[in-house]
Amino acid sequence: MDVLVLGAKSALAALLLVAGGAKLADLAGFASAVRLFVPRRASWPLLRAAAFGIALAELVLGAASLSSPAAAWLNPAVFAVGCAFVAVSGVGYAFYRGRSCRCFGALSQRTFDATAIARSTVIAAVAAVALARVPPSSVQLSAAARALLLAAAVLVAFAAFTAARALAISRETRPAQARPAHPQPAQAAQPAQAAQPRLASP
Repeated sequence: MDVLVLGAKSALAALLLVAGGAKLADLAGFASAVRLFVPRRASWPLLRAAAFGIALAELVLGAASLSSPAAAWLNPAVFAVGCAFVAVSGVGYAFYRGRSCRCFGALSQRTFDATAIARSTVIAAVAAVALARVPPSSVQLSAAARALLLAAAVLVAFAAFTAARALAISRETRPAQARPAHPQPAQAAQPAQAAQPRLASP
C-alpha cells in the first residue's frame, strides 16, 4: 500500500511539473484558454498574468510534492487541484466543447470533450489515493536526497518547457514552408494567329 501511495504522489508531481513547464512555453495560448473562464472585459495583460500564475503554481506544487513527500499539507492541495481539473473539464465540455484546453501547452492538442472529463477524474482519483497516510519512515529524506529530487523536478520542468517550445515553433513554420515563396502569376494563354499575307490591291 505504501508503494501505491508514494507512486501516486510521484506521478502527480511529475504531471504538475510537465503541465506547468509546457504552459510557461505557451503563455499566449494558455491565456486564450483562460479567457474562456473569466469575464469578457478582462484585459490581455491580466489574462497573461493569470496564466503565468497558474503555471507557476503547478510548478511549485509539483516540485514541493516531489522533493518534500513528508509535508502532509501538500496532499490535500494536490487533491484540490485534481478536483479543479474535473470542474474545468466539466464546464469546458458544457460550454466550449471542442475548444482547445491548452492543459499541456503545445505538447498536446486535447480539447474539452468527454475524454477530458474522464482523464481529469482519473487524476482526481489518483490524488485521492495519495491522501492516504504512510509511515513517517517511508517519506523521511536527507537534505541531499531532497536537493537531488528538487534538481530532478527542475530538469523535468525544463524538458517540458523546451519540448513544448520546439513543437510550437515547428507548427508555426510548417504552414509557411508548405506555401511557395514566390508564386508565379498564371499567364493568360494567347491564341495563336496564323499570319495572313496581304494581297496587293490592283
